[in-house]
Amino acid sequence: HTLILYDVTSSYFEGRTCPLAKRGHSRDGKKGKLQIVIGLLCNKDGCPVAVEVFDGNTADPTTVAPQIEKIRHRFGLTRVVLVGDRGMITQARIREDLKPVEGLCWITALRAPAIKALARQGLVTPSLFDQRDLAEITSPDFPGERLIVCFNPLLAAERARKRQELLVATEVRLEEIVVATRRAKRPLRTAAKIGQRVGKVQNAYKVGKHFEFEIADTSFTYRRDEANIREEAALDGIYVVRTNVSAEEFDTEQTVTAYKSLSVVERAFRTM
Repeated sequence: HTLILYDVTSSYFEGRTCPLAKRGHSRDGKKGKLQIVIGLLCNKDGCPVAVEVFDGNTADPTTVAPQIEKIRHRFGLTRVVLVGDRGMITQARIREDLKPVEGLCWITALRAPAIKALARQGLVTPSLFDQRDLAEITSPDFPGERLIVCFNPLLAAERARKRQELLVATEVRLEEIVVATRRAKRPLRTAAKIGQRVGKVQNAYKVGKHFEFEIADTSFTYRRDEANIREEAALDGIYVVRTNVSAEEFDTEQTVTAYKSLSVVERAFRTM
């Protein structure tokens, strides 16, 4: 099999004459700007092989099918391992675009909800990493695939730090709402208005799922959902690589290394 790395980026666009320039999810942090989406195919060493530009509102996964067409017909490759991130090679793309193509394999990763589901089934636990930072498992939810559970202690520490920081920042904002409901002059009233304020705080820091709220017309209280926090923290630093490549062709370490090779595509984007 030929290993091919694929990733996309976007670039904001000044002016209005480019027919591909559209408003979409901005990686540049330039909200409100037009942009284009760029897809890049690289070989296993990170050397750019082909580039394609898409409308700025194109979703990442929908760019996969044109690349498969290009790989097979323009380059004439019939036995390919396509490497893409979890936002690119989704379950739907595997089902609709990859599985029907003979000789096409993939290496990608699972999204957080799927990892959480494996943890609840007892398939992903910290005890997997007593001896090493890699462990290969299988699951009936992913027939014909190998799942490689990986642990990154530096990432685990960073996620724990960031979560605590966001929890504290959220509590500061929530406490402001509590004070507003108790002030003597013009207190915040009605469950609808209080709920609206709480919703804005939840959207600001994205950790609202870790709190329990009690909202009434004249009061508001909150507390941390410690069980929910512990469940998430147990998976800090854990990610799961998924592939249908045989172990004979790519062993555990080779498969994970191939997935990590996507970083060279990002390097190519920065150079470009």
